[in-house]
Amino acid sequence: MFSDAEIAIFQEELEEKLQIINDNILLLEQQHVTPEVIQEIFRAAHTIKGSSAVMGYDKMTELTHEIESLFDEIRHNRLEISARLVDVLFEAMDTLTELKEEIVGGAEKSVDIGPLLQKIKQIKDNGSSGDDSTGDPAVVEEMPGLELPLPGGPASPLLDIEIDSVLEDVINEAELRGYHAYCLQVVFEEDCQMKEVRAFLLFETLEQAGEIIRTNPPAEDIQNGYFDNNIALVIISRQDGDQVKNLALSVAEIKDVYIKQIESSNIAQEQALPEQARETGGREKQALSAGLAGAGTETQPGGPGKAEKKTIKTVRVDVEKLDKLMNLVGELVIDRTRLDRFVEIFEHNYGSGDLADDILEISSHLGQVTTDLQHEIMKARMLPVAQVFNRFPRMVRDIAHKLGKEVEFVIEGKETELDRNVIEVIGDPLIHLLRNAIDHGIESPLERQRLGKPVKGLLQLKASYVESHIVITVEDDGRGIDAQKLKDKALRAGIIGREQYERMSDREALDLIFMPGFSTVAEDDVSDISGRGVGMDIVRTQIENINGTVEYVTTPGKGTRFSIKLPLTLAIIRALMVEHGGRVYAFPLAYVVETLNIKRTEIKNIRHSEVIVVRGQVYPLRRLGDIFNHDSGAAGDKLYIVIIGSGERKLGVVVDKLIGEQEIVIKSLGDYLGQVEGLAGAAILGDGKVSLIVDARSLLRNAGSEEAVFYAAAN
Repeated sequence: MFSDAEIAIFQEELEEKLQIINDNILLLEQQHVTPEVIQEIFRAAHTIKGSSAVMGYDKMTELTHEIESLFDEIRHNRLEISARLVDVLFEAMDTLTELKEEIVGGAEKSVDIGPLLQKIKQIKDNGSSGDDSTGDPAVVEEMPGLELPLPGGPASPLLDIEIDSVLEDVINEAELRGYHAYCLQVVFEEDCQMKEVRAFLLFETLEQAGEIIRTNPPAEDIQNGYFDNNIALVIISRQDGDQVKNLALSVAEIKDVYIKQIESSNIAQEQALPEQARETGGREKQALSAGLAGAGTETQPGGPGKAEKKTIKTVRVDVEKLDKLMNLVGELVIDRTRLDRFVEIFEHNYGSGDLADDILEISSHLGQVTTDLQHEIMKARMLPVAQVFNRFPRMVRDIAHKLGKEVEFVIEGKETELDRNVIEVIGDPLIHLLRNAIDHGIESPLERQRLGKPVKGLLQLKASYVESHIVITVEDDGRGIDAQKLKDKALRAGIIGREQYERMSDREALDLIFMPGFSTVAEDDVSDISGRGVGMDIVRTQIENINGTVEYVTTPGKGTRFSIKLPLTLAIIRALMVEHGGRVYAFPLAYVVETLNIKRTEIKNIRHSEVIVVRGQVYPLRRLGDIFNHDSGAAGDKLYIVIIGSGERKLGVVVDKLIGEQEIVIKSLGDYLGQVEGLAGAAILGDGKVSLIVDARSLLRNAGSEEAVFYAAAN
């Protein structure tokens, strides 16, 4: 039996390899047929086959073996890439996903792989997938070192090393520094067990003498066991050839080692590199030269040119431990704020002096350390949005095929990082937005042709940093959203009355898409893709639950862009601190538009509601004391206004005093208090008091815009 940790590692690797295969099959479908793509799929399938065999998952082993053999046929140009082949491969991926979910549930039982294996057999037996080929036959060019024999096969001839211009330059530089370059041919015993482990030990041993700068097969293939019984490598070293050879022979289960010194004067002139090699040669040369520079300083310890080899090491940590660390950091942030408050009081009471300076220095240093620790823990909790984005190309492809549409799906910013808890939430909202864009936004090929648009619709998913937030956009070049159609549909459905219909602005009409149960889809057209209006309200609710906002821009006939603005983390935020009635409140800075200092006479009353006009814009007003049922402590003619906003909706909140910006740790109100209207949580301040965090989202949602309409109409 395997431990839970071993099973978890297997499942994590399986998820990664399935994603690699899915991504590369999509490239095959888009006619990006290259040896690298074929080899990536082959490697991933081989890895899954080997690990699932070790774990005892027979169905998965059998299926991946067939996928691997299928791509072996493709590598040898005995099989063409076609639409039929791609469909079968995607079906195989779906089946492997089912098998994975079955394993997570406990054991392999119900998934029947027989029909799928039969389809794969038919494709291989035909030698081609028939007449439904995607365009011209896709021929994979033979490349040196690409066709790697499977482990356990018959003995193969010795592999060679190609001396290209990149490698030649590195060897020349090595000779100038007093090094020798050797080409080694290492032959393993035919009955060698776990050759990849022996190869790893060989590399570790040889690196005692110098730097390995080239291998055949590539190092990744050797690591995964994609070689027969011999490998070739180039090493640079100050030692002589016999010493290097003896080091290699000291590794167990190595049968023979052939060594030859490479001298720059004997390197034959090679043909010019292909265009692609010229583009990447510079990067490879830099990498090899960096390795050479590291080797060149080994005999000069402590010298000015000393360059140490840096090894990246990782360790698996339970996410609950990271959550606990984040909570502890939050407590440190609170104590840091309290200490800052204490320093202010101490200086005020005792003035400056040695003791005051020492306390100030300690406070400053503790603040810096706490800030650094907070940032490091936050970074440890961060994950690239690729974890979510990588799921979507396949989904977009399947939906587009089902609807008979052609979609070019472009993803940008996959390396952008988000807090793990935020990552877990954004998946479903993005699925809704992408499905809506394909179903409701992008037109059919015939309609796009009639409109003079490219037949293939463009769908873009992008993530980027904007100040202290992440912004994720979903944009299409489809038909856009028609405000008039939304109003007509809402009137027919009884969602709005005739009077509201007549005075409703286009923006208010567009906001109808966020109403629960509202949909523009006709009842007869409802399908598993076009739902019954249960999508956009879920999108906004889920995003707002993690302190995010959803905004959109649409142009009829041109397309729609939805923008989701998210905080980097959910635990610690910056807030505007205010005072009202002797109590301190916090407004999340993400919702604060501006602050104003006005006279009481500037407030207008429209239909028993207070509004304020700022630069020609009419904003409804609410008093913080009215929201939380306590009196104001302010007197005089001056008032402070905090303008909060989300999208087009704005609201002014009257407070007694503005304190300033501050970093606060969000604390839940707990199950005892539950959800309190107008409150999003609490925070502990530097003086130990509790500040309530204002729920700006709910205030904005409840703030009507009728007052502004009536005021504008009256003027």
